[in-house]
Amino acid sequence: MLTKKLAEEIVHQTMLRLRRNINVISPTGVILASGDKMRVENIHEGALYVAKTKETLIINGENIDAYPNTKPGINMPIMYQDEVLGVIGITGDSEEILEIANLVQLTTEIMTHQAIVESKSEWQRKNNDYIFEALVHGSKIDAALQERIQKLPFILEAPFQIVLLSLDAPSSVENSLPLFIEDLFYKQSVLSGHSQLQEYYILLTNYDEQQKQHMMKALRKKKHKLPSLQIGVGPTVPNLAQLPHCYNGAKTALEFAFINKEITFFEDVELFSLFKKRDSEEVQAFQNRVLKNMNAKQLETLQTFFDCNLQLKLCAQQLNIHRHTLTYRLNKIRELTGYDPQYFEDAVILKMACTLR
Repeated sequence: MLTKKLAEEIVHQTMLRLRRNINVISPTGVILASGDKMRVENIHEGALYVAKTKETLIINGENIDAYPNTKPGINMPIMYQDEVLGVIGITGDSEEILEIANLVQLTTEIMTHQAIVESKSEWQRKNNDYIFEALVHGSKIDAALQERIQKLPFILEAPFQIVLLSLDAPSSVENSLPLFIEDLFYKQSVLSGHSQLQEYYILLTNYDEQQKQHMMKALRKKKHKLPSLQIGVGPTVPNLAQLPHCYNGAKTALEFAFINKEITFFEDVELFSLFKKRDSEEVQAFQNRVLKNMNAKQLETLQTFFDCNLQLKLCAQQLNIHRHTLTYRLNKIRELTGYDPQYFEDAVILKMACTLR
């Protein structure tokens, strides 16, 4: 639909370059916008003819009497998918403006098409967000929700999996995320959008392993460019009813995302999801008791030791220290906490405390 706002924008942009009066008229003949403000909301008889026939109409001294309340000029249809959305008119001597007429028509149609596409895209984004929020929060799939789902350009088919992308803080490149997601899943059966502040969702439907590997590779690449980006992947579920579990799994993966890991899967941190919230009194008391005597350097050493899967040589390389220095630090941690990082049962307790911290 050709809105008054869009009509005014077309008139403004076109007259800025041509310095000739332009009229944008609805298919019913009402002048929506014009360089001549006195003509706005008047009926343009010539435009009615153009809208009906889909043909260009030149009004001059010979036929102007047949079209009351008009001025000499050229009137052309604004087409979209073989439908007349409106009429664009250029006031003036037809012989003088004939050369620019087609260019004006083309420019107007491009602006109209872009506005329609943007409007449809915006509606689709809002529809995606509505469907996603309803499904992951366990809303009943009633007639209204089913109708929205049917308007998706693909069918929601099992299995399902949710990927969440989150930025720790706003950045100048944050706006690149929606475009990245849109390009990555162009014409694919994927529901994606913006769910919360600085958090984006991707709902995969019936995604095969090859597609998934391609996606993971692209996400890792994006992570390298955006270090503050955290990526959490929920468990695969066989039906829509289990999407809340999948979503909560992806949220858990984000919550316990490993700093140095490109992508965190729910299965990597599932154990921690069985515990109480990190801000609970019991959890705070546990990690304070275990870690309270350690300084920042010792905490970093311990976390790196776990990230390196308890491999002394690799950990020393990561920290850029001698292996003997690392052994000294680990022994110091044992003295301070009473737990030995190189002993399995003690390492589990220390790992829990570090992660919950």
